[in-house]
Formats: sequence, C-alpha cells, structure tokens
Amino acid sequence: MATKKKALVLSGGGARGAYHIGAISALVEQGWMEDGRGPDIVAGTSIGAINAAALASGLTVARLQAAWLAMHTEDVHRLSGDLPPIARPLVRFLLRSVLTSQAHGGEAGYDLPAEEQAQSARSLIGRLNQIFRWRPFRSLLDTAPWRHTLAGWMDFARINSPAAPALLIAATELHTGALEVFCNRPLHGRPADSIAIDHLMASSSIPVVYPWTEIGAGKYWDGAVLANTPLDPVIDLAGEDDLDIIVVMMTPWSAAPVADSGAAPLPQDLVQALTLTLDWALLASYRVAFESLQQRNQLAEAIARLRAAGLEPPPGPTPRPIAMPTVIAPERLMPLEWIIDYEEANHHQLFALGYQDTLRALAAREG
Repeated sequence: MATKKKALVLSGGGARGAYHIGAISALVEQGWMEDGRGPDIVAGTSIGAINAAALASGLTVARLQAAWLAMHTEDVHRLSGDLPPIARPLVRFLLRSVLTSQAHGGEAGYDLPAEEQAQSARSLIGRLNQIFRWRPFRSLLDTAPWRHTLAGWMDFARINSPAAPALLIAATELHTGALEVFCNRPLHGRPADSIAIDHLMASSSIPVVYPWTEIGAGKYWDGAVLANTPLDPVIDLAGEDDLDIIVVMMTPWSAAPVADSGAAPLPQDLVQALTLTLDWALLASYRVAFESLQQRNQLAEAIARLRAAGLEPPPGPTPRPIAMPTVIAPERLMPLEWIIDYEEANHHQLFALGYQDTLRALAAREG
C-alpha cells in the first residue's frame, strides 16, 4: 500500500527568504513537520534551495532564525572583480542599495566622483562598451562572501546521509538552458548526487548579477530561470507514494499586474526594475508548474472515466492523480527593496509575515 509523504517546496526570492523561516516555524508548531528533521522531501530554488539544504542539515527553527539575524549584506555579496576600474564607481553607485547594510553605514559614501559626474551618459556608456568588449566579464557582483557564510550553516555529511530528508536543488544549465535537479537520492535512474556548497551556489547564481557556478563540466545559473517551484521532480521522486505538498512562495501566486492598491509601484531605479522583473518571472514559473499539475490530474481523471465506461484509453503511461499543493504566500506584493534587504529588522518582519500566512493557509485547507 502506498504511504503518504510530506514535501516542502521553497521558492526563490533573495533576502525575502526569511519568510520561509516564519513559515517553517508555523509548520513545526502545527505539527506538520518535526523541528530539526524536516518533512520527507524538501526542494528549493535559489534562496529556497539554501533554506531547504539548511533543513536537510538538521537546523532547528531557532538556529535558522539566528543564522538569518546574524547575516548582513556584506555576508552575501560584494562588487565583482570582473568590473574594469573605470566602471566600478558608476556600478557601485547604481547598486549602492545592494552593496551596503545599515550595520555598515547604509548608502553613505557612494556619490559619483566629480570626473564621472561631468561626463554625459552617452560618452560614459560608449567608453564602458569599449572596455567591456575587450575585458572578460561574468557578473556585477561577487558571491565569495555568500559561499563563506553558507559553509558555516551547512552540515554536508548529514545532508548526504540517510538521516536527512530527500533534498532536491534546481539549477539552470547555462549552455543548454536545461533544468538540472541535483538530489541526495537516486532520481530519474541516476545515482544520488553528493550535495556540496557548489550545488547551492549554482541554484542561486542570478544571471549577470552573480557569476555562474561550475560543477564538473557544466556551468549553472539560478534555477528560478526555469523552475522557481520544482514540483515535477518532487512528484517523480515520490514514486507511487501519495503526497502532501506545501509550497512556500514570496509572491502572491494569484497576483496580476493591475493598478490597484496591492499592485507593485513603478520601479525607481535599476535594482527595483530588476526586482520587479524577477517577481513576475517567479510568479509565471509557478503558474506553469501549477497548470501542469492540473492538466496531469485532468488526464488521470479522463482515463479513469474511460475505463469505468469499459473503454480502453489511448496507449501510453497513465499518470496518477496528485493532490494539489497547499500554497503559502503573502496576500499582497512585498516591497521591491525587500529582495535585497539583508537586515535584522526586515528579517523579523518576514519571520512574522511567513508565520501568519502559514497559519492562514493551514486553517483554509482544514476548513
């Protein structure tokens, strides 16, 4: 007889990942998962992959909260060494909100030098174009600080042991554009991956902003490019077992870009524009995954009806129906700046929001 497994799927969303921690706190409190052990399957993309790996490491809610509260912007990224010297002042100014934290003086000290202020935009862009054409360039920001920070969070020996839940990490292969799912259990006839820090960096390597990550012969970017909420691999891993899937997102998945009180404001700078673009891309990714699961269930129901009527369905595999996931998400769009705000006050807000939204989602499914 098939057993019922619990699966937790955590989406991408940068610094908003503190929202996951509030959700996990409520799920533990409500008895859906055990503190320090996690559910049977945990999957994630980008910051979701990082929080998923932290759960697989055995981190309790208290330790997860402490790790997030101890983290600042400087512990995540810094200006890339790929940038030519002439470009660094301008890029530093454009990305000042991403590079500084309240703990280190906020945005102070990032005015453009006088010689840069005197240049026209056209002349400056022309010069930068010539420089970038002849200088190798991979990313605007360097994630060496993030690699160091995460190494202190993770217990890779436990992640790769039978004591950990099944862990799936989504990334995008740069050369082919294919979705790659790394898993500490055998998947798709492939042996289990030995999960390491590179797999986490690969899943969270935002294109252009962060450098790609090399694993073996492959080069990888952020998994959110293709699968912000990797449902299909979770279903494949479960095999014939029934599934209770909970998806935690940082974007209202039913949101639409319409002009109402809950709509996102127009972006005011480069960072906000990139953030809003990412928000809608992540939302679209989940819609595709959700609709794919709906179509799977509709096909399974149609085949069951044919057989009940004594008719033979067309040849091919028969999908088994999967209960639709419970989605934990904010009711309204979060402020754009929260995606890069690695600050203690913001983390506390996100802990509370994730906790409250989880209680609301669990109450709705029980009702």
